[in-house]
Amino acid sequence: MQVDNNDSGIPRAERQSFLKLTRELASLPLEQSAAALETSAAIAGVSLRASIEFLRAAPPAAEVLQATELRSWGELGRRLAMSDVETAITFFAEGVGGLKDIPASILLLAFQLSSRQIALSTSIAIDTLRSLPALALAVDDPELLGASLQVATEIARRSARHSAEFLSQTPEVVRSLKKNQDPAVVEKGINLASEFAFRAGGIAADAWAALPAAVANLSKSDVARLLDSAIGFLERGGGSALQVLKTGGDVLRSAPEIFADWIKLLWMVAQHGNASLVAFVRSTPRFVRGLASEAGHDRKIELATRVMALTREIAEVDGEAALACFRSSALALRTVSITQFEEWARRGLSSQKDARARRSYFALETRGSYDALRSGSNGLSLEGVRHLLMLYVEALTGREVEISPLAAVPVESRIGDGRTIHLPSTVSEFDDDELDFRFYKVLAAHAAGQIEFGTYERGTDALRAAYVNLAQTYVPEDADARDAFSLPDEMVGGGQTFLSVDGANSQTSSSDSVTGKNACPTDVDYRQVLHLFPHPHLARRIFGTLENCRIDRRLRQNYRGLARDLDLIREHLRRGRPSVTELPATLVSFELLFQATLLGGATDDARQYYSQIVSELESVAAEYLSSPTATVADSLMATSRVYSLFQSQAADDSVQEVETQEEPSETEDENAIATESFNRTPSQQRPQRRDARELFNAWNDPDGEGEPDELQGAEAWTEAELPEQTLEEGEVAYNYDEWDRELTDHRLGWCRVVEKHVKQGDPVFVEQTRERHKGVISSIRHQFQLMKPEDLLRITNELDGEEFDLNAVIDYVIDRKADGHQSERLYTRRLRRQRDVAVSFLLDQSSSTARTIGRHPLQPYTRPGRRIIEIEKEGLVLMSEALEAVGDTYSINGFTSEGRRNVKFYVVKDFAEKYSDEVKQRIGGITFQNNTRLGAAIRHATAKLAKQEARTRLLIVLSDGRPYDHDYGDARYAREDTREALRQAKNQGITPFCITIDRESEAELRDLYGEIGYTIIDDVLSLPERLPGIYRRLTT
Repeated sequence: MQVDNNDSGIPRAERQSFLKLTRELASLPLEQSAAALETSAAIAGVSLRASIEFLRAAPPAAEVLQATELRSWGELGRRLAMSDVETAITFFAEGVGGLKDIPASILLLAFQLSSRQIALSTSIAIDTLRSLPALALAVDDPELLGASLQVATEIARRSARHSAEFLSQTPEVVRSLKKNQDPAVVEKGINLASEFAFRAGGIAADAWAALPAAVANLSKSDVARLLDSAIGFLERGGGSALQVLKTGGDVLRSAPEIFADWIKLLWMVAQHGNASLVAFVRSTPRFVRGLASEAGHDRKIELATRVMALTREIAEVDGEAALACFRSSALALRTVSITQFEEWARRGLSSQKDARARRSYFALETRGSYDALRSGSNGLSLEGVRHLLMLYVEALTGREVEISPLAAVPVESRIGDGRTIHLPSTVSEFDDDELDFRFYKVLAAHAAGQIEFGTYERGTDALRAAYVNLAQTYVPEDADARDAFSLPDEMVGGGQTFLSVDGANSQTSSSDSVTGKNACPTDVDYRQVLHLFPHPHLARRIFGTLENCRIDRRLRQNYRGLARDLDLIREHLRRGRPSVTELPATLVSFELLFQATLLGGATDDARQYYSQIVSELESVAAEYLSSPTATVADSLMATSRVYSLFQSQAADDSVQEVETQEEPSETEDENAIATESFNRTPSQQRPQRRDARELFNAWNDPDGEGEPDELQGAEAWTEAELPEQTLEEGEVAYNYDEWDRELTDHRLGWCRVVEKHVKQGDPVFVEQTRERHKGVISSIRHQFQLMKPEDLLRITNELDGEEFDLNAVIDYVIDRKADGHQSERLYTRRLRRQRDVAVSFLLDQSSSTARTIGRHPLQPYTRPGRRIIEIEKEGLVLMSEALEAVGDTYSINGFTSEGRRNVKFYVVKDFAEKYSDEVKQRIGGITFQNNTRLGAAIRHATAKLAKQEARTRLLIVLSDGRPYDHDYGDARYAREDTREALRQAKNQGITPFCITIDRESEAELRDLYGEIGYTIIDDVLSLPERLPGIYRRLTT
């Protein structure tokens, strides 16, 4: 305890003042006088100065406080004096005048709360009393305020900060609860907070803060259902109940009919642990959004009910497999009907007895699972036309692309690497293979157009300009004051309001506002620009449609032969359009945008009822998207124009409704309004088919950018994964399968390989290596030059040549006499033989290559030894010199890894590059890093090498040991995956060969590399000299 050390220096007059102030207390009522005297004595035991200040303040305080509150107030000051006398003196000097209008019952509760808070934080306790008058005024309900103070007091048992946060949120929460004008709703809200405080402590503040958003736009009965359910889940912990509260409101707003089934499902999943429960709750918004474009509300409810019933069935056996199935449902239902999905799920439940295999099956992570799902689908299969589509796109654009099925894309992967086209697994729009194939061609052309016409470009001047412009436009404080157009009253539905034109005219922009987080990134892309909008999801939906419009127009301008197929799909989409008079008001604008941009113009009824907005949308498309040089930045600027128009259509609640109807794909979002049968008769409806527009939009996925749940895929139940690292400028990511020996199947797109360029190092390294090994290099160059073929190949039956081919001349004479039909190929030529070899060197850059060898134990400073990575680099220098002599095509690559999502593949020298000074500097820049996910690196090196047209293709792996990574399973798993990757390379006509220095584990190496060939070098220092010899044996 800190005691006032200055009391001994107090003048005698002050001591006399103390006595005088004590006598003046006699004028107070007896109870208050006694309370003041007792309290002052207690304070004097800590600080006489603080006690004197209390006595000065006591008479005016007694006019506001009763005896009990006076004691509580003095006790707070005494506790303050124990830690800081000056703070206590200031506290008493401020007095309690601001509390004079506070009811006595509230004051008592406030002092109880402050007394509890002060044990944890003196500043929070003082702030609570200071803020009480404003709080009482804002709440304006003594009973509610008292209940809130009681809850805060309970929270303060564990956390003073959370109790203060709870009180700060109280006015907004009370206003939100009172909107229903039902005292029972307010009572339930207070009861919820009380239960959270008693059972979960500080989480009560988070639940209280989440309450306004959770109950927004809910009926009284739905609010009661939500709050009762959240309270019930408190037995599973505060965090679980909080997630139910947050997500439950979204479910009730989107599909209240499924809420009861959803709660039942959660209780069943909760039996498997809180981690599964929380992951289920967090997966629900994606699940609901994934059903948003089904044919009408009833159809959405039916699908959701059937999926949840199926999930409960799986949860009885395996909660984590049920979660995987729940998450996969939206993606799977893009490909198959609900009946086929149920058959697929039940097949997996009966056939997959191992828990790990079962979870991977339902997560659609394995090739077998994906094939099983695809086998149940109808229509034209992508697998059957994939090669034709690749040839078609290459012929159309002159670019080589990969085509992958959409359903096989991992959840955490982002579509848009600029090299891969993702298309639906099946197409059955026309029930005619020829027409469905034309539909596939249009989808492929659109996807290729995104690559060719720069949808994914980064860091261009136009994108940076768009970023700066929109960052200035969407200043947060002006977010509600933007309106590019004045809309007619005909667009206003019941209860909807619009921003005024004055609000738009008052908008100002300043480059000074583009600071901090709004500073333009150097590698900015369209996703980052869209995040500048106040409502990014709304901006995504608009952008997706406009960007598809830009691509469509660029395709028509550049590839006129596509017009017939593009027109076919346009007419197909146009025939299925709903009447705008039957759409909800919040969806009309999206339908008008789609018609105006992608259907060649609005329908007659759209023009009749919404002529002005249609005209505005068509003018935006013409101004920004019709130019032959229009870029993705133009689509973004057009998005801003249309966003302002749409924002003016609806108030905040409507914007929220738009966002809750989002599809799982960004530009699928623009089609969330398109139900597949708005005004068809039941006999015309095809409920298993989704709107054809969705098939254009898988490239634009907002959910791919969200934060992962605690559980991500089958592996997440056993070990945590490292987060996916962001790409730097110039880097490209690729997804590769990985072999799982326990599942005896490939995990689809399991590894993410990021291709990077090595930072240039010191060129001195190569020069020093050449100097150190100049004799060896001279010998190697001579030996490799001898490998060049010098003999000539004799070619017969040529139209022209150096001499006659005697056999051909004889045949010529015979044929002329026989029938007069003789060949004119009478000559021979001699051609020099050519070596036709391409080789890729793959260098292990794991941290184990930092080991030093050759260090002399008695002379560590004069003979310090050398690192393995340096010796391997020297080997690469010698090989480069040798290969330059023989003329073989070669590449040099290194790799390292930090988990399956961060396999780094460094390109030191590509096949087309020359052995230049820059390449030499890259060799010098190679250094050791992290781990060895060998299978993924081999697959990427194989993919690059397979594109070389050489007759002999070699993949030489230089490693110091065995594969290892954080999440690479056990040693057996890693070896099996590596062996499978090597086997796949061999099946593609590539000869892999591994060079290692790990003699201690020769049996394991024989098991790993035995099928494809390997060698162990005992003396690592001899690697540079031995490497060219090994290569010579492999290629001769």
